[in-house]
Amino acid sequence: MTDIEIKTGITDAECERMDKYYTENTFELGPNLLKLGIKPGEVRNMLLLRNMDRDVVDYVRSQAAAAHKSQTEIVNEIIHEKIAVGI
Repeated sequence: MTDIEIKTGITDAECERMDKYYTENTFELGPNLLKLGIKPGEVRNMLLLRNMDRDVVDYVRSQAAAAHKSQTEIVNEIIHEKIAVGI
């Protein structure tokens, strides 16, 4: 047995077969976000809004677009306004 076979328990032939398979076939760990229409840099905002009501999400997105701010900044501003008013 070779050193690799001893360390991994996999033969050279199996290693070569797996190497060929993963070289020729693409493998994605999760969903392709670009195919879902999520652009780079938007993932963090999408995770924040995932559990909110649809109306809330639409409102935050429209406010963010109008103010040229991130959705997180808009949520922070709304919460800070509530804190300042004492609600």
